[in-house]
Amino acid sequence: MTEIWRFAALGMGAGALYALAAVGLVLVYRGSGVVNFAQGAMGMVGAYVYFEASEQHGLSQTVSVLCGLLASAALGALFHLLILRRMGGASALAKIVATLALLVVLGSAAMLRYGQLPQLVPSILPIEPVNVLGAEIGADRICIFAIVLVLTAVLWLVYRFTTFGLATTAVAENPRAAGALAVSPNLIAAANWAIGSALGALAAILLVPITGLGSANLTYLVVPVLAAAVVGRFSSFPLTLLAGLVIGIAQSEVTRYVTEPGWGTAVPFILVAVVLLARGRSRAGKDERFGRMPRLGTGRIPVAAVLTAAAIVLLCVWVIFPAAWVNAVQAQLLGAIILMSFVVVTGYAGQLSLMQVGFAGVGALIAGWLVADHGWPFEFALLAGMLTAIPVGLVVGLAGVRTRGVHLAILTLGLAISLEAVVFGNSTFSGGPSGYNVGDTTVFGIDVNGLFHPERYATFALIVLVLVALATANLRRSRAGRRLIAVRTNERAAAALGVSVLQAKLYAFMLGGMIAALGGVLLAFRSPALQFTGFAGLQSVSEMQYAVLGGAGTLIGPLVGSSFQPDSLGPQIFSFLGTDVALYIALVSGAGLLFMLTIAPDGLGFQMLPSDRVKAAVSARLRWKRGPREAQPAPEYTTVRVPARTLELRDVSVRFGGATALDRLSLRVRPGEIVGLVGPNGAGKSTTIDAITGFAALTTGSVHLGELNLAGLSRERRARAGIGRSFQSLELFDDLTVRENLQTACDEQDLAAYITNLVVPGRPRLTPAALATVDDFGLTGFLDTKVSGLDYARRRMLAVARAVAGGHSVLLLDEPASGLGEPQARRLAETLRRLADERGIAVFLVEHNIDMVLRTCDRIYALDFGVLIGEGTAGEIRGNPKVIEAYLGTSRFTAAATAKPVNPR
Repeated sequence: MTEIWRFAALGMGAGALYALAAVGLVLVYRGSGVVNFAQGAMGMVGAYVYFEASEQHGLSQTVSVLCGLLASAALGALFHLLILRRMGGASALAKIVATLALLVVLGSAAMLRYGQLPQLVPSILPIEPVNVLGAEIGADRICIFAIVLVLTAVLWLVYRFTTFGLATTAVAENPRAAGALAVSPNLIAAANWAIGSALGALAAILLVPITGLGSANLTYLVVPVLAAAVVGRFSSFPLTLLAGLVIGIAQSEVTRYVTEPGWGTAVPFILVAVVLLARGRSRAGKDERFGRMPRLGTGRIPVAAVLTAAAIVLLCVWVIFPAAWVNAVQAQLLGAIILMSFVVVTGYAGQLSLMQVGFAGVGALIAGWLVADHGWPFEFALLAGMLTAIPVGLVVGLAGVRTRGVHLAILTLGLAISLEAVVFGNSTFSGGPSGYNVGDTTVFGIDVNGLFHPERYATFALIVLVLVALATANLRRSRAGRRLIAVRTNERAAAALGVSVLQAKLYAFMLGGMIAALGGVLLAFRSPALQFTGFAGLQSVSEMQYAVLGGAGTLIGPLVGSSFQPDSLGPQIFSFLGTDVALYIALVSGAGLLFMLTIAPDGLGFQMLPSDRVKAAVSARLRWKRGPREAQPAPEYTTVRVPARTLELRDVSVRFGGATALDRLSLRVRPGEIVGLVGPNGAGKSTTIDAITGFAALTTGSVHLGELNLAGLSRERRARAGIGRSFQSLELFDDLTVRENLQTACDEQDLAAYITNLVVPGRPRLTPAALATVDDFGLTGFLDTKVSGLDYARRRMLAVARAVAGGHSVLLLDEPASGLGEPQARRLAETLRRLADERGIAVFLVEHNIDMVLRTCDRIYALDFGVLIGEGTAGEIRGNPKVIEAYLGTSRFTAAATAKPVNPR
């Protein structure tokens, strides 16, 4: 028992320092809304400054500590002011990548200056052992715990009761409102970055006498620090402190009593996984978005350019380049394969995964084990390595369903680092100290040994890369690709169109994992002796940096990004810099990414391609040379009536906690009928639509579509059953064209497409219902226009048109005329009337424009605080005193009373 207590006390010291750095991380997040993945690296800067000042310049320890704290504080403030502030409205993804780039820059700079061997640093605290409850514990651990406890208490008081603390809270909750009150969000954020970075530096200065001062161990500090902050919800100082202590104690006890290596490193990941998965939600919240994602390429392959580039590569490999350069080509091509997995996972599906190098390592490990220990042919071992990524991707994908954005990044980074510690760093699993000996690699009887036949292996790598790129391009142009892009843009809108968010995420992680595993196997088999040190957990951070630097949304991005990887053409070109060339490349690429994120966040790949303006000019020039073309006839279509189904709500109640949003609401919408729902803000109108479509859970009651009871059906299955909806905030897929938005609505939702579309993307064709919708809503001339290029009125029309394009029996419209002028609202009302009359659609209209509702609807329901207070025709609602009193005032009804109905029936 004394032994357990002694190791618990030892872990308490380290845990307190984790908590201190995590509290700094919480401050940064509260002040700027950014999770700083470079917190450990920024603390490392302060520790190195302290070391130089104290050990090399002979300054006193007090002055040296102050120098270290000031250095990290200045670095944090400058990073916000020079980088994050200039990124303005950039997405959370871009800001996370910026902190990852800073992590790489600081780590590379530290290794260039100080080397990789850790430095011994004397403690600034007394280290004499003290007997505590029968166990001998260093006095420094007790002092550390006391310091952290006092600092946490002081910070809690400051941020709870001082003007600065209240201003920080105001900025965190609403930066614009805080700015209107003369509180500068940028200055508040910069101050919190400075304080948070200084706390990280203090934690590092107190920690290095225990662990040694090295770039690697302080950089890896990010995992337990992030874990403690996650448990504290990036807001609570006491919870963060408690979590840090728990992590430190658990690591100490596991290191003492678990003989297998690496499990102590995995403790933070296990904790954060349990917490995030328990707190997570399988459905995205109403306002839960990840911001602007990387720009997408078209997925079209310029065949002539690809053939020319491949011929040049083969010429260089077989004729021009010496062996060293051929090996560099190998590394770049194989690195591009791994980066191609980021195009699928992050570019197409919008999932921020830092696990891709982990997938690569798992595939290489399984393939090496099968070849070396079981004599499998390379081809079958390669396939097995790729297939092994499927269950791993399934696990990560399931986690991705319940976690999003920064939480998913933390979870996947923790998993990658845990894999490195528990699996790749364990000789039991990795083939012993010398790794697996796989001998010569042969492909279909051809010896492609990377050492003796580098040109053959490079050719093999080129063939594989081209095949992977073709499959990825096909995916982009297919209905499976449109599902991924829909999910990345807006999960709620995708689900409302019948796209399974669960299937899309699982598919993205499994396919991305297989591509990464393919690249990992080929990368490892370059040499007959397989080593797994190249699959370090933090290498995923570097790979993410290369992917974003090249362009995570385009096929040329991996080729550009891989040129910065170790052993690729970039380091080969600059090999005159010496053995540290890879560190220089990492430093320059990280700094370049930080700069580029402020001006061109979509990556270098798009900078190498013609701009949209140039493409338009060239296209116009070609049209002018060809002369006028005959007008193309409009596509023919016939008006198709939808299956006739009645929507009925029976005693539906919805409660959120103790608040009742709907109270025993019953209503009916028949085929060919337009039914309105009116009420003030907060009356429960949007909640009614959410309850019908499965976005809000029913407390009591039931929803029926024809004879089908929708109870137990998911959002996606309700859409496929025949319910279409629009959203008050549009929820369009801005990265897609108008045609692709409509095509997504009428795509078949088959599982086979996830496989067949990799080979045959198919030619998307709008259904007759979608073609009719294009004409109805005046979108004929805008089909190939990106949604981001439309004006507001047409975006509104597209939002309704997309809901109609699926050919649903019931159409639910949430404020479709919001922001439209009176003429546009009238045209929309006329269009809705035609949809009901000609196609037999049951239209349920939620709208604040009471004139439009009274003119257009056959029957109207009125809500007040979730309670139905009126129903009937427009005339009956006009004369209902409860409705007049509760909502609109007599003047609005008086104005609407003489309004002419739209095509009265």
